[in-house]
Amino acid sequence: MSTLDPQAFQQRLDLFYQERSEEARAVRVGEKETSEQAAIVARYADLFTREQLETLAGAESATAAEAREEIARLRLTCQAGIVDREIVEREDALENALLAARVPWKGEELFLRSAQARLAVEPGYADRDALGAAVLETSSSFNDERRSLLVTQNELEADVTGVADPVARNEAEKGVPLRPILDAVDGARVASTAAFTPQSERWLDRLLGPERDKTPASAHMA
Repeated sequence: MSTLDPQAFQQRLDLFYQERSEEARAVRVGEKETSEQAAIVARYADLFTREQLETLAGAESATAAEAREEIARLRLTCQAGIVDREIVEREDALENALLAARVPWKGEELFLRSAQARLAVEPGYADRDALGAAVLETSSSFNDERRSLLVTQNELEADVTGVADPVARNEAEKGVPLRPILDAVDGARVASTAAFTPQSERWLDRLLGPERDKTPASAHMA
């Protein structure tokens, strides 16, 4: 299979992004009832092959250091596309299942995304808490497939890159050590928890007042 040089790859990639963005927009605004991202990926399958990845990697190595970043970005995009090709049909299936999911609410059934939007306009805190719990229950029913997709994606990325550890992959991609940042954030969390917890209780008392006593205990932990 013939491959594209970086410039030709970028031009065809732009068309691919346009189609995927338009598909996502049409689904988001309700012009389409189902997502068909997999069909778009299939039409541009030639962009995301091991051979194309090798071509871009070779071009990156042959380019002067100061001009290498743009080609490196294309290489990473190709790399991600190889992974996406393998799971996009499952991603479409999950997206379409979420689009069709319903949330029971006050004698009717709301589409999941309509229920999520309604959370912002429910006037009563207790109603928002109850609707939020119903939304969470419906959404979380898809967690097994979400988790399975993440596991498969991680395995594919490890295969394509040759790096099994996801943190090490991100560090190599970004050129930044991430573990010291994680340690610093976690240290700040631990150090601030003792002071934050009583403050959060006072904020909730001031915000909700008497209505707080009418809400389920789960709302107090939000």
